[in-house]
Amino acid sequence: MNSLKLLKRIYRKSRIRRWQKLYDQPHHIKADKALQSLLNQGKNLSPAQISKCETYAKEVLGGKEFAPWLKVYSAFQGEFKEGWIPDNYLGRIVCPAINGDFRRLSDRKTLSKRILQTEALPDLVYYIRGCWSNRFGQPISFQEVRALCFDQNPIVFLKKDFSFQGNGVIKLTPEGFDQFDFKQAGDFVIQSPIFQHPLLEEFSPGAVATIRITTVKPPGEPATNKLTGLRVGRKGMEYIYTKDCIRVPIRIEDGSFFDTATTAGWGILEKHPDTGATFSGKSIPNFLEAVALCEQTHDRLPHVQLIGWDVSINQEGKAQLIEWNSDEPGIVFSESATGPHFKNLGWENLWKISSGTR
Repeated sequence: MNSLKLLKRIYRKSRIRRWQKLYDQPHHIKADKALQSLLNQGKNLSPAQISKCETYAKEVLGGKEFAPWLKVYSAFQGEFKEGWIPDNYLGRIVCPAINGDFRRLSDRKTLSKRILQTEALPDLVYYIRGCWSNRFGQPISFQEVRALCFDQNPIVFLKKDFSFQGNGVIKLTPEGFDQFDFKQAGDFVIQSPIFQHPLLEEFSPGAVATIRITTVKPPGEPATNKLTGLRVGRKGMEYIYTKDCIRVPIRIEDGSFFDTATTAGWGILEKHPDTGATFSGKSIPNFLEAVALCEQTHDRLPHVQLIGWDVSINQEGKAQLIEWNSDEPGIVFSESATGPHFKNLGWENLWKISSGTR
C-alpha cells in the first residue's frame, strides 16, 4: 500500500471515530442521569454488575462506550442479563446494518400511506411542493381541502415531513385553519383526530396515548412483535412528547400493564401523578388486533427489518396507526423494564461487519 492510500485510510478511520464519539456522547449523558435517578430511588448497582456491563460491552458488543446503558438496565432490573441492546448500539450499529438506506423512509409523513398501503392511517389530505392532493394523490382545491378536514371533524392535526417525538405537529380548528399560513409549513399531511378508548382516556386525558409496538422482520421470516410499551401524557399536554411522557411497560403476550411506570426522568410510579389511575390490573383493549395490524403491515415492507409503530385504540376498540419509525425506534425504557427483547437475533455480532457509518 502506498503512502497516499495509507493516509486516506487513516483519515477515514479518524473521521469515523470522531463521528462515533459525537454520537455516543449525548447517550452517555442521558444514561448517567438515568442511573443516578435510579440509584437515588434505592436501586443498586454492585461492583460485580458494573464489571459485567463493561466486560460485555467491550468483548461482545465491541466497545466500552456501550456500557452506560447496560448499567442503567442492570440497575433497573437488579441484575445483569446477556442479550440487552444498548440504545446507542441500536442507533449506531444495528439500524444502519439491518435497515440500511431505507432508514429514513418513515420521515416522509406525506408518503407513509403509499409506502405502507394501509387504511389504518388517518390521513385526509397532503400539501406537497405547494399543491394540495387527497389521500389518493389526486389534485384538489383549497375549498375541497377544508371540506375534507372539517365536514366530519371538529379539529385536525397537521404533521410535517421529518417531524418526530411530538414535534412538528399542529392542532387546527376551523378558525385556525383559515388563518394558517400553509406555504410556510413545508410538506405535510393533515390527519383526522383519533378519539381514544375510555381506558386510555383514563390515563391520558387531552393527549392520545400511543402504544409503541416494535416489530422485527428477519430476511425470509414473518414480522414479529418484540416489545410493547404505552406512552401517556401529563395534565395539559395536547400531544405525546417523548421528553415529557410517562412510559408503561406492557406484556407482549396479552397487552396487560406492569404494576409500575416510568417518567421521562426515570422516576418510578404506581399510578398516574395527575389522574390517580393505577397501572396494575389494566390491559390494552384489543391488543392482539393492534399487534396483528403492525405485523401484517410490516410484512408488506421487507426493505426494513426493524420498525417502531405508534398505535392507538379508538372509542370503538379499533386499532389505528398514528405513525411509524424505521430510523431509530426508541427502546431504552422498555429494554430497561422488560428486556432483553432482541436476544438470539445475532445483533451482538453486527459491529464486526459494520463500519459504524450512516
